[in-house]
Amino acid sequence: MSSEYLKKDYERVEKKFMELKNKGEIEAIEKKLDSYEQKPGSGTVDKIWAQLYRDVLELKKDKENKE
Repeated sequence: MSSEYLKKDYERVEKKFMELKNKGEIEAIEKKLDSYEQKPGSGTVDKIWAQLYRDVLELKKDKENKE
């Protein structure tokens, strides 16, 4: 019985860890995107990077919502 309890407890902790990890990744991407968008005189390369971060952010948020 204690083995089963520990297994379920481990799964619960692992799930929470993954949620927090994903949330942290999303926040980091949002901050990076903000830095590219707020950069004065941003050039073509910065605009490309901003678009890439936007796309990745959308994918991460979609994946989080599906789980």
